[in-house]
Amino acid sequence: MPSPAPEPELSVVIPVRGGHTGMTATLDVVRAAWPDSEILVVTDPATPGPAAAATRSYALTVDARVRLLEAPGAKAAAVRHGLAQARGRIVSYLDADHGWEAGPDDLRAMVARVRDGEADCLVAQRDQHDWSATRRAKTNGFVRLTRLLFPRLPVRDTQTPLKVMTRAAARAGLARSSWRSWAFDVELLHTLAARGYRVAGHPVRWKGGGGELPWASAVLIALMAPGMVRGLLAARVRTLLRPARRDRAFSRYAAEDRPRARRRSASPRRRS
Repeated sequence: MPSPAPEPELSVVIPVRGGHTGMTATLDVVRAAWPDSEILVVTDPATPGPAAAATRSYALTVDARVRLLEAPGAKAAAVRHGLAQARGRIVSYLDADHGWEAGPDDLRAMVARVRDGEADCLVAQRDQHDWSATRRAKTNGFVRLTRLLFPRLPVRDTQTPLKVMTRAAARAGLARSSWRSWAFDVELLHTLAARGYRVAGHPVRWKGGGGELPWASAVLIALMAPGMVRGLLAARVRTLLRPARRDRAFSRYAAEDRPRARRRSASPRRRS
């Protein structure tokens, strides 16, 4: 029976819509950032497109550690499924357009900081230096509302699609967050900070391209704003009235992530 593959140092989860056409660029950026990594691309089988085909081709011709996963639903469901499948000691998730928005140095620096124990979860903080006024308004409006409802969050820009955390932090987020709506990032970060995990920001130089032109930002504001407000309000209510079943789920994930050596030491020894 073949032995299982060794755990990678880093697992990168990439939720992607089927119609995305830039997967190869993003996969190249991630591989350049951290060689000892697995890349989990998560798509919705209901929306097939070039992203899945590009991922399969990349896994066959470039790097077999690239895996294509399927999770029905929106981005939150994709991220959750990817984190649950991740085997790395450090876990990250980022958007599929990362190859256009940031370079490998950003991801590399964040992974190194988490590996060296500077934080349990790092959130990229975008400088907005060349964004359109419309895109800045969209992002900063969400930031202000988030700060109003979650004043103790240790980071300002919660929605940056680049986050790096320890496996223990990822497990805690899986068990304690609801993974619903646009606000799943906010609820995840609140959950980690409330449980004592060290959440911090990491400044990045974000290109601001990524296909989001000023008119697209305006459309997104019109379409997404009501849902984002409802999602934030619902997330706040959930964090105040968190059911006990989440605590039981957390215990299960914590047990799964406990080092094997510790499990052996806890079991009774056989008498000779």
